[in-house]
Amino acid sequence: MARLAHAVAMENPRIRADVVEVEEFPYLAQTYQVRGVPKTVFNGFAELVGAVPPEAFLQKLLTAVGRLDLLPKVAPEKEEGRP
Repeated sequence: MARLAHAVAMENPRIRADVVEVEEFPYLAQTYQVRGVPKTVFNGFAELVGAVPPEAFLQKLLTAVGRLDLLPKVAPEKEEGRP
């Protein structure tokens, strides 16, 4: 997750990515109620806990920054037996 977060932050000046070691910064762990890792916090309110697929990470990130329009468009699956 950290690599993906940093890659996105490098592409967009509106996004910042930081990786924090909770043992070194216990006040941040308490502030963001970290009970397990990884935990990703977006804009201080939206969060993901645990490892998630990159697509879920990007959707949550873009939702947090209000840019769902940047999500890739996915064609609906074709019905069986139809071209």
